[in-house]
Amino acid sequence: MPRARNLNMSKQLPIVAAIMLFLLPTAHAQSVEYILDTGAGSFNIGPSQFDANMTWLNSFDTQPDGEHITSVSISFGDIDDNDGNLSSDALTIAILNDPNNDLDPSDAQLLSTTSATWVDTGFGEFVNYPIEPTEVEDIFFVAVMMDVIQRANPASMDPNSPSGGTRSWLFYNPEPNLHDLGNSPFILRMSDGPFLGAWMVRATGQPARSCDADLNQDGNLDFFDVSAFLSAFGLSDDLADFNQDMVFDFFDISLFLNAFLNGCP
Repeated sequence: MPRARNLNMSKQLPIVAAIMLFLLPTAHAQSVEYILDTGAGSFNIGPSQFDANMTWLNSFDTQPDGEHITSVSISFGDIDDNDGNLSSDALTIAILNDPNNDLDPSDAQLLSTTSATWVDTGFGEFVNYPIEPTEVEDIFFVAVMMDVIQRANPASMDPNSPSGGTRSWLFYNPEPNLHDLGNSPFILRMSDGPFLGAWMVRATGQPARSCDADLNQDGNLDFFDVSAFLSAFGLSDDLADFNQDMVFDFFDISLFLNAFLNGCP
């Protein structure tokens, strides 16, 4: 049976859209920042005597309202060997679970990966990479993986981190290996080596709870949610029937606006 619809309201959609977009900057979802560094990275690390697939990672404790990791920020060193030779600028960002919460990623379980590209940054400067929202719990790891030539130093570290390197690890492999880090030929917890500190790798988490106005379920309230609502309203799609009365009218628009402006819990 066709859904009921208020035709007069559908004719006013351009006006409604303009109002929603005007209000857009005032709406936002809560977020949690996962950070081990102080922002003062002062040295870079890489393989000095061999080429390797390099993985560096930090561990974090999941915080309330930060259960969906939506982006990762990274500060980089160089990918050249000082002789003009370059490592590949391709990288992989990975989110992994710590199955026994012991802060050791040797048995970590891979949750998601995102392909990205290295960017030349200065000390303390970060590049933000959106990732597919990934749900985490308890202790989790945020990893960066690259193929690196010897004497290149792509991983930036902060020796002033309060963690002292206890939550930061380094792995070298001949080939990419995120599914079985425990079998890497080189494994180093940074607190056990000569370079104490935390990697300049951060993450942003959003609430895992459902949010009525987050129609695309990416953890953010933004233009894309407004666009999804307007499209659904114009098509008499259930997604836009906010009061579930099988009629598409002013009340649905009002409820969506209120939910959008109130943000996510």
